[in-house]
Amino acid sequence: MLLTDYNISSWIFSKTLSLCYFIAFLSLLPQLLGLYGRQGILSIDHLLNLLDKEMRAERFYHVPSVFWLASSDLALKAVCFIGMTAASLAFLGFSQSIMFLICFVCYLSFVSAGQLFLSYQWDSLLLEFGFLGLFFAPFAWEWLPLGAHILHPIVYFMVLFLLFKLMFLSGVVKLANKDPYWKDLSALSFHFWTQPLPTPLAYFVHKLPSGVLRFCTMAMFFIELVTPFFIFYPGPLQTAAVILLITLQILIILTGNYGFFNILTIGLCLGVLPDSTWGFKINWVENTPVSTVMALVPLILVVPSSLFWIAKSLAEKSKMWDFMLPYMRFFYPFRICNPYGLFAVMTRVRPELVLEGSNDGVHWETYEFKHKPTSLKKFPTIVAPHQPRLDWQMWFAALESFNENLWLQNLLTRIFEGSQDVLMLFEKDPFKGQPPKALRFLRYEYKFSSFAELRKDGVWWTRELIAPYGPVFQREEFTDDESSQKNAESL
Repeated sequence: MLLTDYNISSWIFSKTLSLCYFIAFLSLLPQLLGLYGRQGILSIDHLLNLLDKEMRAERFYHVPSVFWLASSDLALKAVCFIGMTAASLAFLGFSQSIMFLICFVCYLSFVSAGQLFLSYQWDSLLLEFGFLGLFFAPFAWEWLPLGAHILHPIVYFMVLFLLFKLMFLSGVVKLANKDPYWKDLSALSFHFWTQPLPTPLAYFVHKLPSGVLRFCTMAMFFIELVTPFFIFYPGPLQTAAVILLITLQILIILTGNYGFFNILTIGLCLGVLPDSTWGFKINWVENTPVSTVMALVPLILVVPSSLFWIAKSLAEKSKMWDFMLPYMRFFYPFRICNPYGLFAVMTRVRPELVLEGSNDGVHWETYEFKHKPTSLKKFPTIVAPHQPRLDWQMWFAALESFNENLWLQNLLTRIFEGSQDVLMLFEKDPFKGQPPKALRFLRYEYKFSSFAELRKDGVWWTRELIAPYGPVFQREEFTDDESSQKNAESL
């Protein structure tokens, strides 16, 4: 059976996936060596050497990655360029499924070895959608200029089910975690200034009356918990559901920087609609879907896992689905089915870590980050779909203790070593490439400034010092042996 009324859906799904793969690799490229190079914060080469000694043959299963073959800085860049090239060829219609397989292997290689810098939900979403993308077209060497293949009905259903799971779980986790601020509808009173990287518009939205923000919270719950059920029913209700889902994504784009997540989600939403809803047809879709046998593969592998995550989100303490745990553990390394749900617990304060260096222990200079707030006059940036992963991870680190973020010791070690790859992750290096004699973190509490403060002083933020964050580190403390030991401990 062919989905003859879903040519546009097939085209949108395939082009969205290839575009997001390209963005993901392109965004990672300028940060690659600073994060993962041999002189990076969490060196992939160092990690794999440790795992090679500890896990032996099992390492290939638990950390599926092409970097077992080579993990030099050149190899990291090469895999990134290969992924970008394959994504471009898939977009152009050249051997789509083969190119998607290359993209999947390359990105899984980074995610598997990428540790906390590649542990975000959109990384998992890209891989789960990417796995389904392997079944968008038959495996063949061909070129359909900017074209695609018609979807098998089972594959189309799987993509819809992914969208349903993504949106529905996003609403469920906010209520299931018993966060009182979601339940009393006050969460958005904090969200716009406590989220990792707000946009300039977030500053003004935060100033809206509390009643308006509570209404927006109710609307969000309706969109996430009710609307997803209607995407399965072609007609006016489906169209309305898609409009609401896309509206939510656009509002998120306008007020926050979440990498390629929103582009990927919007593509999933647009692909729901049949050609009859669009009111026109396209001719560059080939009527040769994958075989039914092939289409059953994602159905058999993904649906049970998705039902598990939905059931656990609805009843976290229930043991009814625990028989699935061995199945879930077996497929986990490949990231083909994942749980979702951003901001399950709303943060009501915004702690920020400020990194300072000194050569005399008295006068301290600040390392400015590219996008996260440090200077009070720093204009909130619009950086998506690029994701500055160090800036993002600093937001998470500020919510925890120093001992829970030992990777920060690696960051300080690389600065003491004068790693240019790491220093390029900062907007401003006050010591111009020369390592200082001492480094420290201070934890501040940041808030959006008032309109009066913005007009008078040009400050977007106000802050109050909370306390030092961790000890003061001096360059003499980081001998080569100690540095290697701290790297190993943080990994």
